[in-house]
This record gives sequence, C-alpha cells and structure tokens, in this order.
Amino acid sequence: MAVSKPFRYLETLLTTECAGEEFTAKGKEVLEEGWKAVERKVLADILNRKQELTALPNAAENECGILNAELKEGQTSPPKHFTEDTLLHAMETASADSMPEGVERQGIGTPATRAATIEKLVQKGFLERKGTKKTKVLLPTDKGKALITVMPEEIQSPEMTADWETKLLQIERSEMEPETFMTEIKEMISSLVTTTEAAKGANALMKNKIIGVCPNCGKPVVEREKGWFCENRECRFVLWKDNAFLKRLGKRMDAHVADKLLRDGRVRLKDCKSAKGKTYNATVLLGTEADGRSKFSLEFEGGC
Repeated sequence: MAVSKPFRYLETLLTTECAGEEFTAKGKEVLEEGWKAVERKVLADILNRKQELTALPNAAENECGILNAELKEGQTSPPKHFTEDTLLHAMETASADSMPEGVERQGIGTPATRAATIEKLVQKGFLERKGTKKTKVLLPTDKGKALITVMPEEIQSPEMTADWETKLLQIERSEMEPETFMTEIKEMISSLVTTTEAAKGANALMKNKIIGVCPNCGKPVVEREKGWFCENRECRFVLWKDNAFLKRLGKRMDAHVADKLLRDGRVRLKDCKSAKGKTYNATVLLGTEADGRSKFSLEFEGGC
C-alpha cells in the first residue's frame, strides 16, 4: 500500500433544517481507488468485510423538502462495544470532521499499523477480548481505564497523531528536517511532564485485584508488573513472576500458583524436572524469612 497511488475521493456534506433542528448527511464519491483498492481486498480476505461508500446526489440550496415527519418515543441505548472490525474502522475515521485543512493522513495509525496496535494493547493488558469465538468484542481493562485517566488530553488527540503523520511524510519528501521534528517532540514532552499533575487514577495503573493476604504482615497482596507484592510498603514480601526457585523445577510463578501459595501456603506441582532431567512430583511450601521476604521449600510424598 505504501507504493500505491493516493486514494482520491469527492466528499459531499448535506445539511438540512427541520423544526429548528439541523441534520447532516455525508457521502463520498471515489475518484481514484489508489491504495484503498489494496486495503479493501485485504479486509475482504482477512476480516470478511466489504467496504462500501455511500454517495449523495447532487443537490442545490433549498432543493430538499420534507416528505413526512413522525414523532416516536423511545429510550436511548449505550453504544455497542467495539469488535476488531469496527475498531479498525473507527481508528481510520477518528475525528475526521475536526481535522485541520491540509492534513494528509487522518485517523489513528496507518493501514499497516492499526491491527498491530490493537494486538499490542491486548498483549500489554490495556484491552481484553470477550465473547464467543464468532463474535468477540474488545473491552478496556481496569489498567486501560486508569491509563486514560492519567493520560494528558494532548496525547489522546487523533489530531495530534495526524499532525505527526503529516510531518513524517514531509520528512520522507525532504520538506522537513528530522531534527526539527524531534525537537518539537522533546519540547512537547518536557512541557507535559512539568505541567501535568498526577491524576487520581495513577495509582490504579499498575494495580490489579487483591489475590490474597501477606503471610508476613497480614496486609493485602496485589499484582504488579513483575510480581505479587504486599501493599504494606514497609513489608518486603513479594512473589516474583521471574521466580528462580520454580525455574529450577522447570516451572513458573503464574496467577494460579501464587493464589494457591497465598491461600494454602503450599501448591502441588507435577512433572518437576531435576538437574539430571528426571521428572518427579512435589509440593512447594511457602514461608517467610526473618525480614519478611518469601522463601520456598519442597515436600515429597511416597519417597519421590
């Protein structure tokens, strides 16, 4: 798509007034498919989605009249959750109406990066997929909601992304020096750091649900990026995700193991591996050192 011709279209905006209220309709007439022809084929093959543009008829001022009117009573309903398909389309058209004149690239990301961006948000724990295999929706996690809470408005703006994309195109065409662009970015980041105050959701960014009680001090244990930590800052208890003791057994510390250790003080593990490559079953026991740090030991049954 990067080497294809530009996508050229004629956009029509039709504004009508009825009973003092303003209604708008928008349509596009394709002049030249360009890279859109490639994107349309990819979306049709991979996502089984066909893109169709709605064209509006030519209309002169005061030419449209009211055919009929009907008053209906109903209740509003919340917007439907995004699917991967609808989110890709929303990223493509984000804030298209409010974009300044001259912006060459609109929306969030490019056709080549949008799907990868969604996947990265899922992998990092900001989004989660829910639903059946046929119809999965994308939902923000608590971590994702907290991120939006603390993120400055400028960073959330599609207009800023479009401005950056335009400047990157200018750099590609040697119309702008890369150093100039990087200086603007550094100045913006510096300004955001000095002027943005910590928001109330900041503490929730890396904070998940309580999974157990600290065996050392009795305070709640919560999940962080690198492990399960006691909320008491003076307590040194932690279950590291990169756990050296379990690694030696050919196992890893996951949410299930952490939950069992905190709840029962022990967890039964099958098919542990010895240094010589032999497999065995054993029970890992959780204890604490004098300073509150976690310690582990093995218990064998039946002489295993």
